[in-house]
Amino acid sequence: MMDLTQILVVIEADEPNQPALDKAVILAKFADCELELIVSDFNSFLEDGYFYDPLQAKELRYQHGEHRLAELEAMAAPLRRQGLTVSVSTAWENPPHKGVVSRAKMLDASLVIKTTRKHSKLARHFLSNEDWELVRYCPVPLLLVKDLPWSSKPTFIAAIDPEHRHDKPSNLDQKLISSTLALAAICGGDMHLYHSSWKPPFAGLYPLDADSARSEQALLALAQDYEIKEEVCHCDNDPVALSLPKLGESIGASAVVMGAISRSRIDRVMIGSTAERLLDELECDVFIIKPDQLPALNQFLL
Repeated sequence: MMDLTQILVVIEADEPNQPALDKAVILAKFADCELELIVSDFNSFLEDGYFYDPLQAKELRYQHGEHRLAELEAMAAPLRRQGLTVSVSTAWENPPHKGVVSRAKMLDASLVIKTTRKHSKLARHFLSNEDWELVRYCPVPLLLVKDLPWSSKPTFIAAIDPEHRHDKPSNLDQKLISSTLALAAICGGDMHLYHSSWKPPFAGLYPLDADSARSEQALLALAQDYEIKEEVCHCDNDPVALSLPKLGESIGASAVVMGAISRSRIDRVMIGSTAERLLDELECDVFIIKPDQLPALNQFLL
């Protein structure tokens, strides 16, 4: 179940538009929760011994942090006048996502929200983008938002795998459904369930046959446990990267809620995760829910 009390909003430094902040304000007003705005950045030019001696570098980093705090305070001021409780913070970390993860843990945040931009093919190949690092290591639910605004009655899709074909923890589907139901209730919106019964090609040669009837039965059985109507359940035989974006567009989804599991570095380079592959394919926002057990932040960063 999702209980929104504190939302950590990752602000993009020097960007005129802040979609993450726009969505955070919507949720804060619905849920009557607090916001914290954070800028986590790093510049090697301001490190000791790069261009400056340690004392100069320390002073310049301090001035940089004060400048960022002033920018955040300027964003927070009009929100406070609207009655919202807003705090601000900065972090100096390399890579920057570590600062966001640390602050989320310190705050015991309910949710982290970050704007995501279109990624290049090269960035997708190496899977080193800051968005994807947060997908792996953020200890709380993560909402990656795009420029698409939410409707007054937003629709959310829970992408589940009731057959556990992709080796997810057994309770992840329940966590995805309960979180999506809570999100829809908070926003006064609707939810849909989605499952793809597509199986990957055998040895890269040809796709395996899917038992569509069994897959649909598993989906509906899980939906029945939560009293979700059959007409909002969608089972598809096509690959997720094709069918899920198509469904999202057809029903005007505001966000897709999906699970993500951290893997070894080799697995990430070879196949990545469903969330990573779909991040650029979906026009709507992507809401990441993690299993209960998370890897340590420094795991796989050798």
